[in-house]
Amino acid sequence: MPLSDCIEDCLNAHRICTESVIHGLQHGGEAAQWELVQLLLDCADINETAADFMMRSSRLHHLTCQVAAEVSDKCASACEKLSKDDVRLRECAQACRRAATACRKTIKN
Repeated sequence: MPLSDCIEDCLNAHRICTESVIHGLQHGGEAAQWELVQLLLDCADINETAADFMMRSSRLHHLTCQVAAEVSDKCASACEKLSKDDVRLRECAQACRRAATACRKTIKN
């Protein structure tokens, strides 16, 4: 997998996680629970960091990608639990899964 594809998936997860925080805070309920908000922010930040490492061709990008994959999977699972009633969280879960998969493929190469 080209790094450019992984960068795109990580930046997309960053964007959607950030938007999902705002969505959750605006709508309240389970989507606004602190644990989910914190996980969404963690996921957004680590995916942005992983993308930054890849964009500058850091020799350590595999480390940030490994953490991004783990955090993205946790975030996707948390969002999936609430996604039945929330399209935004369903989209977030899908974006996080794509980022996790892309990061894992990048690590293996």
